[in-house]
Amino acid sequence: MSHFEVLHKVSLVAAILPPATVKPVIERLFASGERNAFVTNARGTLIRTEWIQRFLPVISPEKELLRFLVPDAQVDSVIREISDAGGLRYPGSGAVYSVPCDDLYHTPDFPIWEGLGAEEPGTDASIGLRENLAAISCILQPEQTEAVSRAAMQAGAHGPVVYYCEGRGLRDRLGWLRITKKRTKEVMTVIVDNADADAVVEAMTVAGRLTMPGRGFLYRMPVQKGIVNLPSTVGSRHYAADMQQVIAALDGLVGHTDWRRQQVVRLGSGAHAAGLGLEGEDTALGQSEPQTRLTIISSGTHMPTLLEAATAAGATGANTLSARFVEAESKVAMGRRLNRERAWIQSVVPTEQAESVMQAVMAVAEEQEITEVCLFGQPVTRVVTYHAQTVDSAAPTARSYRGVSG
Repeated sequence: MSHFEVLHKVSLVAAILPPATVKPVIERLFASGERNAFVTNARGTLIRTEWIQRFLPVISPEKELLRFLVPDAQVDSVIREISDAGGLRYPGSGAVYSVPCDDLYHTPDFPIWEGLGAEEPGTDASIGLRENLAAISCILQPEQTEAVSRAAMQAGAHGPVVYYCEGRGLRDRLGWLRITKKRTKEVMTVIVDNADADAVVEAMTVAGRLTMPGRGFLYRMPVQKGIVNLPSTVGSRHYAADMQQVIAALDGLVGHTDWRRQQVVRLGSGAHAAGLGLEGEDTALGQSEPQTRLTIISSGTHMPTLLEAATAAGATGANTLSARFVEAESKVAMGRRLNRERAWIQSVVPTEQAESVMQAVMAVAEEQEITEVCLFGQPVTRVVTYHAQTVDSAAPTARSYRGVSG
């Protein structure tokens, strides 16, 4: 479509930081060529180590979630800048990670990174970034968050990062029955090693009862690169290092993370093997078809129009959230930037439908002359949610999980 420009080789870089380090990180990236940042209020999750305090509610330190659209060739340097400015070398200081995007479409007046889309070789040196990570996001009712958070940490994850959103889709089609389904949701995100991802997904699924109707929606995405230094516990210090530091040291000594896999395969004659990829296909929480997470960024005024276009084209559900739109060219008053707000619409759909949904959204944006719109897709490797069972007289009952959110 002529109104939109298309870019290739783009990644979405996300940083989870305490509020005190957000400003220096943004200023450092603006000096490097970034033109905007999307900032969302969030909270961390900490449990107390003392056994008598473990029954108390979790501690929720304030966090900020920053997101940037970055050329693939500059992902390493951007993560390095965020790590240096945010002090991510210190324990519990935060996290930064990147997830690759499919083709990115944007209107000409949407501010992007200078030189974004140019064919540049990836010459930036890596700083020991992890390339074996996965990002797990779970959309829940607020009252479920604490139980699922505890289950994720007990399975080996860091303290999850949580932020608010609104669920759209199923609720909007219930008519007056919508009063039975809350619009407010919470999105819980953890970044874990691939060796721990299956165990964390299963623990969160069981704790949240995600395979039951209306309980929630979980999806897993591949992380291109990242640095994760988020805590999970707080309390008196009895040892010189906490468990996360011990595990990281063992990873370095062994040279890989396969030793951490919790699935063990019996080979017969009493022998066992771990981490050899012999576990076979996971059928308990399977996925019937490839999925893609679609993201649409626009002003809040035009959000309902674009959301309606996406759902009419086949997006069965979506979640919307607001983010502060920090621009390099924005005015500064009394030492503070005057920021606008942008709405993020995210929906997980079958990959074969992703292109048609994006085309429909772009057609409506052109027809309505909506400016400053950006949309892109990202791969999803696993989805867990409720899906109605289908019964075939010639086959046993089967259950599959599709990309339905909201």
